[in-house]
Amino acid sequence: MRSRRPRLDAATATIRNALLGFLDAAVAALPAPGPEAEEVPVRLIIAVSGGADSLALADAAAFFTTRPAGLTAAGRAVEITAATVDHGLQPASADVCAQVRDHLTDRGLPTAVLTHPVTAGPEGLEAAARTTRYTALDDHRRKLGATAVLTAHTRDDQAETVLLGLARGSGARSLAGMRAVSTVADCPVWRPLLEITRAQTAASAAARHLPVWHDPMNDDAAYTRVRVRQQALPALEAALGPGVADALARTGTQLAADTDALDDWAAEATATHTSGTETHPRLADLPAAIRTRVVRAWLHECTGRAQEVTAAHIAAVDALATGRRLGAVSVPAAAEVVRTVRGQGPAGLRFLRPQLR
Repeated sequence: MRSRRPRLDAATATIRNALLGFLDAAVAALPAPGPEAEEVPVRLIIAVSGGADSLALADAAAFFTTRPAGLTAAGRAVEITAATVDHGLQPASADVCAQVRDHLTDRGLPTAVLTHPVTAGPEGLEAAARTTRYTALDDHRRKLGATAVLTAHTRDDQAETVLLGLARGSGARSLAGMRAVSTVADCPVWRPLLEITRAQTAASAAARHLPVWHDPMNDDAAYTRVRVRQQALPALEAALGPGVADALARTGTQLAADTDALDDWAAEATATHTSGTETHPRLADLPAAIRTRVVRAWLHECTGRAQEVTAAHIAAVDALATGRRLGAVSVPAAAEVVRTVRGQGPAGLRFLRPQLR
């Protein structure tokens, strides 16, 4: 009598289905390969930290890629490897990365250890580590000719991101949270588990006996996100009832759709309302939500320093465009923006570089 296979737990089944569904949609959205590249597989890399979320995602990927028929999505072959980044922030980080590599390699998922030490920058250790991590992953992606890096951000991570954006008074783009497909530090990032909860990844990791590592930094209340996870969200759940995290994540998804529509409109307006270092007086007639996006894009292009253009810069230049402010506005690159005509009515704007001031 043949023995039955162990019954697959619900959490693992849900994660596998989420991965397959995501890959079908994401690969279908890629540009069609030319005739000479039809047989070239779509190569992807999973970023694995050793925590339950990323190990559960990697375990699901290993299940599919090690099948005799391999993994296909949207009719194209898909090859997946993994990478873990060692920042040297914990005494045992090298051992943890080696454990991740050995476990996943044994499961049939080739895994690279990327050693990139990090030190705290002006924005703090957490931000510096994030930037270094994505830079390292993108370098590795380029070497392998991979299309994107997959991360295991969950619905809980999305809720925390939306709540942090709300607390900081950020705009709709920040409140929209993480996108399923986006670019971080020039690295194409795919997030197949945004509809999966942290409880589900933990349940899958337990059922599959995965060697989960618990990063002590995830319990360090010195970090804002940890306080959101351990204090803010539980307090909101206690005061408002269960479901707050789901509602925050759902809000992010809804705002993402709205933001995409506004961004598309603004992209069209940027083409017709700006020309090089000048804007058209009709810029003032646009709705504020579109006008400020046009101003942002224009400043990014003119200054070449997108990261330095702040909400205060955008608000000041917008006030100049609508006649609510006179004079000149200082902007990054040691430049300034001035009106092209005098008076208090709407006017075009001109970006002046230091040597032209």
